Amino acid sequence: MNKSEKKVMQTKYKRHIATHLAALFVLFCLSPAANVFYSMAVMGIYSKINEADSLMKTENINLFIPGGLTTLRSDWYPFVMTFTADDGFRRFTGDSSLSLTILYNFPAFSPLKGCSRLYDTASPYYNSFYGAYIVKDTDGTPYGFTKKSDGPLYPDAAAVAEVPKYDFWRLVLSEFGLTGGNAVFDWNITDISEPLSYIGEDGFYRIDATLTVNGSSHPYNGFTRSYLQYGKPNFPVTEALAPVPMYGRLYGTYLEEKQVSIFFYIVATDKKVLEECDRELLSQSILEY
Repeated sequence: MNKSEKKVMQTKYKRHIATHLAALFVLFCLSPAANVFYSMAVMGIYSKINEADSLMKTENINLFIPGGLTTLRSDWYPFVMTFTADDGFRRFTGDSSLSLTILYNFPAFSPLKGCSRLYDTASPYYNSFYGAYIVKDTDGTPYGFTKKSDGPLYPDAAAVAEVPKYDFWRLVLSEFGLTGGNAVFDWNITDISEPLSYIGEDGFYRIDATLTVNGSSHPYNGFTRSYLQYGKPNFPVTEALAPVPMYGRLYGTYLEEKQVSIFFYIVATDKKVLEECDRELLSQSILEY
C-alpha cells in the first residue's frame, strides 16, 4: 500500500470514528441521562439572575453552600441554587415589609428515569431539600426571633415555620397540583438547643422538628416550569401528593449588623439522610459578611 492509499484509508477511518461518535452523542442527547445537563444549563442562568436581586447582593453577604459537584457526591444535585421570593412571601404572610432569599438543593437525577429522585417514593431522598433562608424585615424586627425582657433573642417557633411552609406549598407543590383543599403542613418542634457555634459562627440555635407535608410524587399532566429543574416526573405514583412524615432541622441566627435572619435548613424523609447532609454538606458552608 503506497502513501496515497494509506492517507485515503486514514481519512476514511477518521470519518468512520467521527460518524460513530456523532451518533453516540445524538443518542445520549436523546436519552434520559442527558436531562440533568439541560436542567443545569437552565438553572445555572436562572439562579444567577435571582442572585443579582437577592439579599446577599443588597446586604453584601457572601454565602456558599456545597452541592453534589463540589463534594463529588452523586446523591444531590450538582450545585445549590438561589431564588428571590420577596413578592411571593409578602403575599403569603400578608407582611409587605419582608424580603426572602432562598438557597436550595434537591436530590440528584436518576440517569435511567431522567428526573430528580425528589419524586421517587422508594428513595431515602424522597421529597428532601437543604439550603438556607435569608429573611429581612425592613422595620428592623428580627424575623423568626423573640426577646424576653433583657435576655437574648430566642427562636419564634410559629414564625420560623412559615418559611418552609411557604417554600413547600407555594414554590414546590403548587406547581405539581397542590391546592388549598389538599394542602398539609404539620410542623412540630422537638428540640431547641442553647446557642451554639455552627459553620464557625457563634449564636446559632439548632431547631429539630418533625413534620408531615404533602409529598412530591405525582403523575405528569402537562408541562410546568418546575420540570425545567427537577425533570418531568417518571417514577411510579401510588397516590399523588400524599402527605409524608419527615424530619426537619434548622440552624438559625440573627445578624445584627445586617438586620437579617439566616436559617440553614434540611428536610428529609430519612433521619440518616438528614444527619449525613448536615455533617458532610450543610456544615461545610461558608458565611462572610
